[in-house]
Amino acid sequence: MNKKFLGLFIALVLPLLYVLVLSPVLLKPNVNEPIHTLIGFAVFWGLGIGMFLYTRCFENRPLSTIGWKSVSWKGALLALGLGILLSLLVPLFTLLASAVFPTTDQGTIIQVTERYPWWILLLSVLTAGITEEILFRGYALERLVELTDNKWISGLISLVFFVVIHATGWNMAHIIGVVLPLGMILTGLYFWKRNLAFVMIVHVVINLPLVFIELLS
Repeated sequence: MNKKFLGLFIALVLPLLYVLVLSPVLLKPNVNEPIHTLIGFAVFWGLGIGMFLYTRCFENRPLSTIGWKSVSWKGALLALGLGILLSLLVPLFTLLASAVFPTTDQGTIIQVTERYPWWILLLSVLTAGITEEILFRGYALERLVELTDNKWISGLISLVFFVVIHATGWNMAHIIGVVLPLGMILTGLYFWKRNLAFVMIVHVVINLPLVFIELLS
């Protein structure tokens, strides 16, 4: 199998299989909620680190080919500012989507913060912000562009997988109103900077209010 196709299978398909099949069918009925959640974090960290090892050891290519580069202080501050701005827009996105799509008490930001303690939410924020960027932006976008020579097609394929893995944990209003537009923005930011650390900072800061909401409540 072509190394790029195998890498894309690991980066895109394996997370999907875990979220849609392994987690709900085999794990969730047999372990308690905190253990199930922590196993999920471990799986995504394993996949994220695995993509680094795959790139470096199996493809024999530098990590810069999946966007792993240093970020300047100015770049880090810009990423921080963009993350804060986008996190402030999340309630607006949610409100607009709720006016169009039916909402439920399940799969909302409030429900998630009530369900988990702050330390699990913090682990979730770091796990999503770091590992999802490695899998769905850094590796996937770079290799898809090499295969298709088209940023739009590459971005769309990556975005579809990114949105689908969130489909089991959030309601439709959140998926359409928050996950989809933020996924599009993060994809655009990656193509703009081609820097994983930059989009990781943005992604982590966008999700960080989950921790503060739980602590304040």
